[in-house]
Amino acid sequence: MDPIFLSHRGESDDAPENTMQAYQLAMDRGSDGIELDIRLTSDGRIVCVHDANLERVAGNPAAIADHTLAELRKIHPVPELHEVLAILRPGSMVQIELKSTAALLPKLRPLLTPELCRKLAVRISSFDAELLKAAADVFPELPRLLLTDPIRHFGHLPTADETAALLAQFRATGISMRADLAYTAEFIRELKAIGLDVVAWGVTNDQLGLHMADIGVEAMTCNHAVALRALWRAKTAR
Repeated sequence: MDPIFLSHRGESDDAPENTMQAYQLAMDRGSDGIELDIRLTSDGRIVCVHDANLERVAGNPAAIADHTLAELRKIHPVPELHEVLAILRPGSMVQIELKSTAALLPKLRPLLTPELCRKLAVRISSFDAELLKAAADVFPELPRLLLTDPIRHFGHLPTADETAALLAQFRATGISMRADLAYTAEFIRELKAIGLDVVAWGVTNDQLGLHMADIGVEAMTCNHAVALRALWRAKTAR
């Protein structure tokens, strides 16, 4: 079965990351889905921005948490999460990375309705293990992925049992791990056998992406997901 190729912050190699343009491009290209990052503005709006401020994407140090949506939009075309969810094709996957603080969670709950989750395959992820743990109480029904670099975390290539123990601490149902050529199909099989979701991030080149697909990850995030999916299908069709 093919892995799911998620457009990382939209098709962000060809459009500004985490903008409606990048998300719409993903849908226009027939992407399997998208990955995005969410934060809270000072007026309590859930917006899709990776960094804590707009310095990198817009050359302005305005902090997301200290400005209203209207103020931020004078600097950069910051989308709200509900706007993005509305354009996603039924059946698409959306992986929502939690940034900010736990104050985000009660604001997010009304958006991720049962109806929406029947339309889309919704997953939650975070590098913040405590935030992900808190999300388990608010979203017990959703897959929750710990974003991590297991090799760096453990200081060695971990076993599936070590990885599962780490995830259990934070009530994660799976892992989104930094792509690495050191991982094997056996490792992925063992994680899946325990019942864990296995996703990859940090797919910075096609070699890494094709390797992670070869060893059996369920999904991966990539800035050029549709093009990588085409490479994978061409390879497996031979």
